[in-house]
Amino acid sequence: MADQFPPVRYLFDRQAWGQPQYLPPSVNNLPVRPEPTAPNTTQTLAQDGAVNIRENYRYASVVTVSLGVGTTSIKFLDAPIGKRNFLGFRNASSGTQTLYIEFNATATTGAWLALTAGTIVLFDTVVPQDDLYVIASAASATLAYAYSTFPG
Repeated sequence: MADQFPPVRYLFDRQAWGQPQYLPPSVNNLPVRPEPTAPNTTQTLAQDGAVNIRENYRYASVVTVSLGVGTTSIKFLDAPIGKRNFLGFRNASSGTQTLYIEFNATATTGAWLALTAGTIVLFDTVVPQDDLYVIASAASATLAYAYSTFPG
């Protein structure tokens, strides 16, 4: 029965780095970083009929920005030309200002996403691709945000 299965081996059996001062703790078994391709997903059918769907590009090159926000709606991030794969917001206000973030429309205090001071929101699995707008409940609020895009 045991001879029906192939022998177990490392997926990437890489040799240790050739420096005398470096002692590796174990074999480096990390996959090589894939480059984005079109389309960005692959689909394979396994022998048992299971479908394996994998997104090839799961690496973020993060850009961070901090800006002052007042009581007038401002557009702070355009829809990406490629695909956005990481998006985060933080209300960095030192007071009690609330930030309201709207997707694809001018922000109002009735927006769905409201951030009280110190609140952080992170999108890293399903990431909005919309234009983004923000407004504050009072003057002198601060929005810190981070995003990453890749060619789509």
